[in-house]
Amino acid sequence: METLQPLLFRLPRELRDEIYQYTLDDDLKQQRLDFQQRHDVRERAITPPIRALPPICGVSKQVYYEATPFFLSQITPLSLTVETTCWLRKWLATFPSETGYRAIRQLAFRSFHGPEQIKGFELIALCPNLRSLDVMFGDEYSDPGTVPSLAIESLSSAANAYDTLENIVVMHQLHRYIEIPKLERMDFGFHDWQGDVSCERARQVMEWLRVKFHAKGRDVHIECQQMRQEMSDSDDDFVCALWD
Repeated sequence: METLQPLLFRLPRELRDEIYQYTLDDDLKQQRLDFQQRHDVRERAITPPIRALPPICGVSKQVYYEATPFFLSQITPLSLTVETTCWLRKWLATFPSETGYRAIRQLAFRSFHGPEQIKGFELIALCPNLRSLDVMFGDEYSDPGTVPSLAIESLSSAANAYDTLENIVVMHQLHRYIEIPKLERMDFGFHDWQGDVSCERARQVMEWLRVKFHAKGRDVHIECQQMRQEMSDSDDDFVCALWD
């Protein structure tokens, strides 16, 4: 491998990228990758998550910095915890010229509320080429009498914070998705799914997002997770997908 490296780096970058593409297993592409399963995301000093990356990324430092962003552009990093989200932000920052952030095309968040939502939006803002976003909204506001952890003063006094679309827009900061510049697809769901009630809530959210995107001249594909089973026997126009 030592003798191959100098030959590899004599090639134009475009050819090296093609080589990296061919070395990636097709099974690795388009997968959801939860880094915390293969790396300690609580580490203080950020280190390369070698066990989570294709073998070629560990060949040398230069190959690591060139091949890893290409790999990241093919997969969907999945964050299940706020620790993973914070680690992802710090790790991507270790790549030169922001190539780590710029490589991200897809992101998925399993819990998107409270601290997870705050840190998630911070990461999203750093990824200028983000095309696809998959979020599962939290259920911290769903029980009567629950005080929102973010202490949002503009919520109505309804016993259930989900009683009004205005509350949902505020709680989940839906306006921020409209500002993601290159977003082409958005999938979402709710932890506290409650059949017909949640279906209606999801319809309202989808319509609100579609209207806002269209007002900006953008055609973003929006799907609500969990509704396929609910709507499988319906001719509804909304296309829905189950959470894996």
